[in-house]
Amino acid sequence: MIRKDRLWILIMIGAVFIFFTGCGRNSAADETEYVDTADAEGKEDITSETEGDAVFMEEDLRGDEENAERNGMETESGEDAEEEERPDVAERPVLPGAGGRLADFVPEDWRMIDSVELDFNEDGRSDYVGVLQADIPKASYWGYPRILFVVASVGEDGYHLEFQDINLIRTGIEGGHFDPYEPLTAEGTSFTTHAWGGSAWRWSENYTYTYRGGIWYLTASEDILYAPGDYGDYPYIIRYNNWEKGVGIRKKRSPYSENMEGEKYPEEYDIEYEVPLDPPMTIEQAGKRWWLAPDRITDWETVSVTLGKNVEISEDMIEFPEDAFIEYCDEDRVLYTFSNEDKECYYLAGYRFQDRVLSIPTRESTEIDDPVFYKGKIYYTVEIVENFKYKTVEDGKEQIVEKKETVGMTLKRMNPDGMQKETVFSFRYPEPEEGGILENRVPYLSLIYEISGDEIVAEVYMGDGHHPLYRMKTDGSGLEKIGEVSFHF
Repeated sequence: MIRKDRLWILIMIGAVFIFFTGCGRNSAADETEYVDTADAEGKEDITSETEGDAVFMEEDLRGDEENAERNGMETESGEDAEEEERPDVAERPVLPGAGGRLADFVPEDWRMIDSVELDFNEDGRSDYVGVLQADIPKASYWGYPRILFVVASVGEDGYHLEFQDINLIRTGIEGGHFDPYEPLTAEGTSFTTHAWGGSAWRWSENYTYTYRGGIWYLTASEDILYAPGDYGDYPYIIRYNNWEKGVGIRKKRSPYSENMEGEKYPEEYDIEYEVPLDPPMTIEQAGKRWWLAPDRITDWETVSVTLGKNVEISEDMIEFPEDAFIEYCDEDRVLYTFSNEDKECYYLAGYRFQDRVLSIPTRESTEIDDPVFYKGKIYYTVEIVENFKYKTVEDGKEQIVEKKETVGMTLKRMNPDGMQKETVFSFRYPEPEEGGILENRVPYLSLIYEISGDEIVAEVYMGDGHHPLYRMKTDGSGLEKIGEVSFHF
């Protein structure tokens, strides 16, 4: 699996842009209000201003505003919503198990913003998928998830509730300048959720769920990041998964091309490849593995803390999950990283929902990123930091500087208790010939990786240049280069 937020933030590094997250809309119900601040045409024209050396560009198929959403939002009047009182924990109603009509499943102080008809259990009667939203002003959306629910017809007796979920639909402030919600669609025994957002850089996401054998599964997904340009948005990265076929397709290309005056953007991509997929997730698993799911969790009680064999840390230095930026989540656990005040030690932490145990299995001397749990192992990346010489110009004079630089990246894996740690993949920035000195400092380095179908695809991010991609088994064997992506601004 690959963290969307990490993916999008890295794309934007070094670019002039504001962060990840906003097509024409058709209301699915009279009471639906998807865009609060502009109509569909106005939405198409919005672009963001630059913010200096923004480091945030590749964090869900997310945008610039989504990072801001964690810290506050702009109200319709332009006032800072942080100044308003917002509940720390919003009430999440439990929908009734049965009802005579669809409206019976709408709790007091909530409203249905969308619904779609289908016959998912193929009994010849109409069933419905609906989306509920707290009936409050947009400025107070903070803390209120949207509820996706499905009801099945039971003939003259009305409907019974199949399920409800608070993770699968973005809230009104999780899309950037605009409410990201797009109307549901349905066909046969499947329905699809849609979202669209962003600013200068746009994104879209479409997830299809299918009823099969009494269980709802995530059967297809499509995530697209659109690069901005004088000739309109065009797909920059496409990630398409078809779990019915067990295959995922990835397409990537440079966000900008040279000599584009009077020409359209090229159709071809720098690289296209397939990845094998794991078995399909149930709809509940899909919701709990979504990268925004931790924002919906309100109870992070920790009953005990366990430390790995080589980890020493005082209790007052531990960062608990309620205060952390969660980097990985599934139905069983979350993973995140933190450091001490002097950033001399970096820790990887995991929290299990079932027993409420917080574990800190390992520490590193350089920054830890992108922890992932896959088939009994924790994977994560660390920086390789060494003294490096490079040339620079100060006061009009060329000088040679020697500083500690991130000169490479390593992908490691270990058991959840921190034991059996091993290196899966490592990359170092090419050094100059013996005795030589780099003409410039080492560019920003990072490692983006995806684990799926017992394979890893790793992309080495090297600033403004070429990013090589490698494929390997989960233990690092069978390594092969599959291509590279150009990245030129």
